[in-house]
Amino acid sequence: MMKHISIYTFRIIFLSLLFVSPLVLTSYDDTRNFEISKNLDIFYSVFQEINTHYVDQIDPGELMSYAIDKMLESLDPYTKYIPESDVERFQMMTKGEYGGIGAMIGKRDSVMMISEIFEGYPAHKAGLLPGDKIVTIDNRSIIGKNRDEIHELLQGQPGTTIILGIQRGNSKTINTYSVKRETINLKSVPYYNMLDNNIGYVKLNQFTQNCAVEVKNACNDLRLKGAKSLILDLRDNPGGLLMEAIQITNLFVEQNKKIVYTKGKNKIAESTFYTKEQPWDTKIPLVILVNQFSASASEIVSGALQDLDRAVVIGNQTFGKGLVQTRKELAHNSLLKVTTSKYYIPSGRCIQKMDYSQQKYRGKGVVIADSLHSVFYTQNNRPVEDGGGVIPDVYVKIDTNKQLTATFKNTYMFDDFVNSTYSYADSSKYRIQSFTVTESMFNSFKKYTAEQQFVYKSQSETLLNSVITQLSKDNIDAQHEIALLQKKIRALQDELFVSEKQSIEQELALYIMQRMYFERGKIQYQTLHDEYINQAKQMLLNPKEYNNILQGISGVHKKK
Repeated sequence: MMKHISIYTFRIIFLSLLFVSPLVLTSYDDTRNFEISKNLDIFYSVFQEINTHYVDQIDPGELMSYAIDKMLESLDPYTKYIPESDVERFQMMTKGEYGGIGAMIGKRDSVMMISEIFEGYPAHKAGLLPGDKIVTIDNRSIIGKNRDEIHELLQGQPGTTIILGIQRGNSKTINTYSVKRETINLKSVPYYNMLDNNIGYVKLNQFTQNCAVEVKNACNDLRLKGAKSLILDLRDNPGGLLMEAIQITNLFVEQNKKIVYTKGKNKIAESTFYTKEQPWDTKIPLVILVNQFSASASEIVSGALQDLDRAVVIGNQTFGKGLVQTRKELAHNSLLKVTTSKYYIPSGRCIQKMDYSQQKYRGKGVVIADSLHSVFYTQNNRPVEDGGGVIPDVYVKIDTNKQLTATFKNTYMFDDFVNSTYSYADSSKYRIQSFTVTESMFNSFKKYTAEQQFVYKSQSETLLNSVITQLSKDNIDAQHEIALLQKKIRALQDELFVSEKQSIEQELALYIMQRMYFERGKIQYQTLHDEYINQAKQMLLNPKEYNNILQGISGVHKKK
């Protein structure tokens, strides 16, 4: 049913949204005020004419949401309009708690897939598996719907039931699963444990409400178990609540230390945040693990502890999100999440990597050039730079040229193989501590890809197809040469199976462990075989090198 409101009512609502804070407008000069007023009048006139004369009936709410979304797209990726229908879901996600089935979803081609199952929650109880294709929800096709729309359908009041139509593997049969929603309360710390040599390990997935308490509780437990040093793993952590980041930093530094301050266009956006609580431990040797997907609050924690020379940061350059979003309540219970300021960590640097201020890069941004970076100094006078995320003290070399391995991940080939070969019941046969991918397992996977008629499409093949098309247009006969090239390209898949064997085995092991023991199993297996964690352990076992890095004698940020 279409929603109908009078155009007069619409104008009142619209103008109230834009002028809800007159202080903002009065801070501009008269010329700017006139431009704002003029363009609002133009917008209203366009909307009025469409409402009056457009051939079909319009939905004012839907049209307005679209207009707002397109306007905000021209700013940065983080400024978002949240309509009333999405507010509850938005607030629940910041708490790490929502009503749903306990599964993550992704997209494979045009099909929505279950990418991860959470242990003990409805999806797991119902028998759903990673890699399952979601075809229908409550007997309605979901073809053409985006991920946000699917999330909205999957979430709902705890205790309510949802019927999912599922295809598994290559089967065309649609099986139905009745899943009763529950309150999903995901832990921000999914795993912590003791490693060798009295080293404690804590994995933090996100900065949701009360995650600092989870980290502190984990640290307390590890101390009771004999931890003499600590690894805090922030890899793949996209961030979250600013205050939780400050509280986690506070665990390791004394009271009244400036951790972060914010600066924006308006004075109201400027704030300074200090540690307020008694710290958990200011002396325990600490390593922070980061990668290119550590963002926002993760960068505040890792960057602040680096600036204060309190921890050694190991990994790869972080994402580079130094923008702060503020929630603004709008009319009719909607919200605006708007970028109001940049944050600056103790040395005075901002780690924002993308510049969205230049008019020609509006909405997309451009990477801040290295030549525009400024040098700042840590508490021990180590040089650090702004404008590009947090640069670690020690880099972990990663091989990004694992083409075949990446393709297997992106096409859910690992998921499909593990689902068809292993079950939860197999966990008694495969223990985490001793598990390795055998030659037989590797060959089984290779055979499975052949049975599924998997074909690796390299960049060379894509380019060759373009050349073939152009040759045909130009009436050039090069069939013999093309056949030779195609033969060489087809041989590439077998060659990559050999050259990437170790990488494929590592990924396969992680998928099998996650299949047997869920996320905790995957993380535990990583603690035994992961290069980042190995380097962190070696650093903590070498107090001299650890201190040399913090003093600026060695490491990426050593003094000149």
